[in-house]
Amino acid sequence: MPLSDTPKRERDPFLEAVGRITLAAGELDHSLRSLLGSIAFEPTLIKYANAAKTDQLIQFCKLALTNGVIEPEGVDEITKCLERADRFRDRRNKIVHAIYSQNESGTGIEGLNPVRKNLGYRATPISVEEMEALADEVALLRSDMFRAGWNATAGKAPGLGTIPAPKPGEFVNGVRIIATPATEA
Repeated sequence: MPLSDTPKRERDPFLEAVGRITLAAGELDHSLRSLLGSIAFEPTLIKYANAAKTDQLIQFCKLALTNGVIEPEGVDEITKCLERADRFRDRRNKIVHAIYSQNESGTGIEGLNPVRKNLGYRATPISVEEMEALADEVALLRSDMFRAGWNATAGKAPGLGTIPAPKPGEFVNGVRIIATPATEA
């Protein structure tokens, strides 16, 4: 059958949301590498980061913070960002690495029943809206990581200013700020 005669596929919002989480994870890894580059002055550590996974990148950033070059308030802000990144990594893994049964019955999450993996890992049900919100969290986290890294390093240089935190109601990376990161749970 020629490609032009192929019937259009129905869009699946659930799978699109899983894809958005996957892409957000790749963008987060890029931001973690950038943060590491701004706080680490060790070329070997930065070289190892090129092939590192998310959890390794978080550990590399934490290691870079121990060298005493960054002032304590900068360390605190960056550490909070790294904790948020680690929580996202855990939630992402539960979504992206879940195995779904072949038999689909229903639509959305009801139609894709997570199946226990050989290792005993089980995904918890999550809605499309929750996944979209999680991807939005990453967009905000990436902005916060850039700001924290800038303010801790380049923002201290003469002639360069620090970047203020966004205010509620502003848009960052296409996401409306509802609360400042300091007030989030």
